[in-house]
Amino acid sequence: MNLFEQKKKVGYRVTVASDWAPIWHYEDIIKRDPLAVYGDLLPILRESDLNIVNVECVLGDKGTALDKCGPCLRGDEAAGIAALTQVPFHVAALANNHSMDYGYESLEHTLSVLQRAGIRTVGAAMTGEDAARPLIIESEALRLGIINCGEGEACASINNSPGAYVYDVERQEADIRALKSQVDAVLVIFHGGREHAPMPPPYVVEGLRRFAAAGAAAVVAHHAHVPQGGEIYKGVPIAYGQGNFVFRNDDNVGSYYLSTGYLVHLDFEGKKLVAASLTPHQMQDEGVFALTGKEGDDFRAELETLSRYLSQPQAVQDLWDAFADEYGDGEKTVFAQIQAGLDEYRETPGKAFARMHHYFFAPAHREYFKHSFRRLWLGKFGTSPEWARAWVRRWQTRKILREG
Repeated sequence: MNLFEQKKKVGYRVTVASDWAPIWHYEDIIKRDPLAVYGDLLPILRESDLNIVNVECVLGDKGTALDKCGPCLRGDEAAGIAALTQVPFHVAALANNHSMDYGYESLEHTLSVLQRAGIRTVGAAMTGEDAARPLIIESEALRLGIINCGEGEACASINNSPGAYVYDVERQEADIRALKSQVDAVLVIFHGGREHAPMPPPYVVEGLRRFAAAGAAAVVAHHAHVPQGGEIYKGVPIAYGQGNFVFRNDDNVGSYYLSTGYLVHLDFEGKKLVAASLTPHQMQDEGVFALTGKEGDDFRAELETLSRYLSQPQAVQDLWDAFADEYGDGEKTVFAQIQAGLDEYRETPGKAFARMHHYFFAPAHREYFKHSFRRLWLGKFGTSPEWARAWVRRWQTRKILREG
C-alpha cells in the first residue's frame, strides 16, 4: 500500500476532507452556488460512497462569542447546509477548536441543523459521553466505526460538559479496541498538532501510531492548515495533516502550503482496506481545484520525500526543534506570546485567562512552550540543523506562482 500513489476507486470508497467553513473568501461563492466552491473535485467526491468533512465553524446565529485565543467562526446556516448536502457529505466531524465558538447554544444548534439535514455527526455533543461515542456507519458493503477526537482548546468537553471529544491516547486506544469487536473496520479522525509545521510534533507521531497499533484500519488528521506527510505504519495508513480544504482567508491567499491540501481515499473490498490514496487540491479564487499533471506529481513527490523522515526519530525531533527556531522571531516569539497574555489581562482579563488556558491545556501549545523553555534553559535554542530549518522556511514562505 502506498499512500502517495494516485489510485482509481476500488470497491467501497470512504473519502475524508479536512477543514471546511462557508465563511471569508468563499462565503459569497457558496451563497451564489453551493457546489461551485468544489471546482473539479466534485466528480471525485461524488464517486465516493461515504464522504466525511471536518466542519470548522458553527452554523447559524445562535449564541455569544467565547472568550478564547483565536477567532470565533460562524457560517450561514442555509448556504452551509446546501454546500454539504448537495455534494453530498454524509458525516460532519466536529472534534475541533471551533465547533462551540459561540457557546453551548451554538453547538446545540449546529448539531440540530446538521442532523435535520441528514448529515450524521461525530466528535462533539452536548455531553462529554456523547461526544466520545463512536459513529457506526452501516452499509451493504461495510460496517465502519468512526472515532473523532481532537485537542479542542476552548471548545473541548471538560467534566462531561458540551464540547469536543478531547485527545487522550490511552482513552482512544481503549475506544478502538472496544469498537473493533462491533464493526468491520475502525477509522480514527484526529484534529490537532501544531499549526503551520511541515512535520507533526513527536507527540502526534507517537499517539497516532498507537492508534494504529490498537487496531485502527486507518488514521487521518487535520488542523495544521498546511499539508503534512503520511506513512503506512505496520500496514495502517496514517495521514498526519491534510492541510486546508474550504478554508480560505487573507492569511492563506498566495501562500502555497496554506492553500494546498489533500483528500484521503480509503478503498475497502469486503471488510478489508485494500488501498489508501490521496487527491491533492488547492484553494483558488473561484474554489478548490485538484492539482493535476506535473503540479500534482511534484506535490506528491515532495510530500513523499518529507514523509521519509517519519521513519527516523531523530529527524522528527530535528524538524520539531527547527519549527521552534524558525517560528516567528524564534526565541523572541516564545516570550512575546506569554507577554501578550499578560498585557491582555489589563484590558480583558477573561480573554487573557482564555489565552493562558489555551497555551497550557492544548497539547500543541503546551508541548511547544515546554520544549522551547527546556531548550532555552539548556542553551540549545537556535541550534537545529540547517536541513530541517530549510523545510520549515519553505513551508512558511513558498508562494503560489501563476502565469499571466
